[in-house]
Amino acid sequence: MGNNRIFAIGASAGGRTAIQAILKDISPEVNASFLIVVHSSYDMISSFTSYLNKKIQMEVLDAQENMEVKKGKVYVALPNQHMVVIKGKIMNSNGPRENLFRPSIDVLFRSVAVDFGNRCVGILLSGRLNDGTVGLEAIKRCGGETIIQNPETAEFSGMPLTAQKFVDIDYCLELEEVGDIIRKLTDEPLPEEIEIPYTIRREAEIATRIRSQVKTEDFLGEKVPMSCASCGGPLWKIKDTEIERYRCHVGHSFSQESLLMAQNENLEETLWVCLRTLEEKKVLMLKMAENFKNKGSGHISRSYSDKIQEVDEHIDRLRELMDIRD
Repeated sequence: MGNNRIFAIGASAGGRTAIQAILKDISPEVNASFLIVVHSSYDMISSFTSYLNKKIQMEVLDAQENMEVKKGKVYVALPNQHMVVIKGKIMNSNGPRENLFRPSIDVLFRSVAVDFGNRCVGILLSGRLNDGTVGLEAIKRCGGETIIQNPETAEFSGMPLTAQKFVDIDYCLELEEVGDIIRKLTDEPLPEEIEIPYTIRREAEIATRIRSQVKTEDFLGEKVPMSCASCGGPLWKIKDTEIERYRCHVGHSFSQESLLMAQNENLEETLWVCLRTLEEKKVLMLKMAENFKNKGSGHISRSYSDKIQEVDEHIDRLRELMDIRD
């Protein structure tokens, strides 16, 4: 195993500019490799790699299957694919989303923590919500080091601020300071090597679907009376961590905040389905009432009036609840 450093970088909103800023002066001769996850929509065409290639000295590559992680190179996760590393090679995974994202920062950080241990450095930059916190915790527990962008000056403070609350961060830096620390760390001896915790190994395998999930959840945590917001299956609260988070059989993973957001989205979607169904029901009942009236069955037609009025009341209540105004 080599002694070059592996820098895993995670960012979301406001992160592309931050990544360019910290890497722009890093030489291709640096004794380090760089792996990057930036949140993106699942159908987004990857353009960040070509953009970054024009802005920094190192070669920037889209993460490809079985690509060996080499010194002086930068690897960027593809949209809608987790980037993980196994035995020094990149693997693209269509595994379950974590914190509503694929690629997920936590998945990358946990993967490199397991594969590289004390050689790994996690860098968390600007972004909303809290993806990356669990991954930084994994890097620390595997002997690596952690860096966050100063939340007070980050364009979006959510991700670095949450990490600062839950993880013993080694460096909280302004963007212009990160490049100097990268160079400093590559010249220093590696931290003490420690044994990789078994629970982190097992969670890393979930994202790549290497192992069956059967009984894995009982090993990692305890079942809770809530369902997965992505697939509807049961959830387990992960133990062996101070960060409140949950997993399901399939492998979907949530922080408390991302689970609440997903539940809100599901609730809104359900309400829209209910509203559409009620409005379609009203249209159908009006047509039936008109047909009976045209056939001389006025008494049957009139019997629909109360039913239509009741549906109208349900529609009005739903519209009020959803704050819909015509």
